[in-house]
Amino acid sequence: MLHSPSSRELSVAGQVRLDEKLSKFEDLSWVKAENAALQSSDLLDYLLADQSKADREVIIGFREGCALARIPLSIIEKEMVDHVLAKLQGAQDYKGIVKGWFDLLVVRLCKFLCLRNDIGVVKGRYAYLQRTNDRSVLPQEFELQLGLLDFLRGSLDGVHIEVPHVSSGRTDIYIGFEGFRFVIEVKRSTTVRWSTFSIRPHLRQAAAYSSSDVRLGVLATLDLSVRDPGDPHVTSCLGVVRRHASKNDERAVVFMRVAGNRLSPSTFSK
Repeated sequence: MLHSPSSRELSVAGQVRLDEKLSKFEDLSWVKAENAALQSSDLLDYLLADQSKADREVIIGFREGCALARIPLSIIEKEMVDHVLAKLQGAQDYKGIVKGWFDLLVVRLCKFLCLRNDIGVVKGRYAYLQRTNDRSVLPQEFELQLGLLDFLRGSLDGVHIEVPHVSSGRTDIYIGFEGFRFVIEVKRSTTVRWSTFSIRPHLRQAAAYSSSDVRLGVLATLDLSVRDPGDPHVTSCLGVVRRHASKNDERAVVFMRVAGNRLSPSTFSK
């Protein structure tokens, strides 16, 4: 894969299926290479022929029957994604096609987090982010759950809500692929002061959903603490925790902290 300060290129399986077209070419050894570059401009032109102009602008190559698509990232977003992917190195099951899809999920989570951090104090579908002075009526976790669900469905297939009978439980967000799945656990933290200790039980739950599939999961938490100094920087809101279910059973959980109960910057100068 190629990298630049402003973009990351990922294998987007399912976006462009090329099995029939690729079968017409005898030498496809480059398709299976981990960091292979496209070796034939004629082949690229042939594969792009049926794509729309918009798709042709973001597709930079093909590998393993899928398109390599460019996803623009800001400097901070790239820093966040690179940090998380580095922390995932060596995790059990983080390899091959599972790694490619999980990398894409990390990018989408980063995008969601940064977009929600930028949204102003508004009502409607984003009301769960604004300051709530009455702590008896704090936003519920389902508001974050539905927002994240809609966002992920815009870029991934197989995204479902409240799927039962998964590791003896019911998932908040289920992302299914051919041969494996990812589960996102969604919670809220209602403590007045944010603490990673308060979400430890949630991390254990997120890790438990991987007991019968790949050992990778996600915990998305709506932070409803009171932060008069201001909101946390987004780089501190996306990370990785490793948990050991047993000596030889390690689970990796990506955690995302979405800052709710927010004030606009202008309120700090009043």
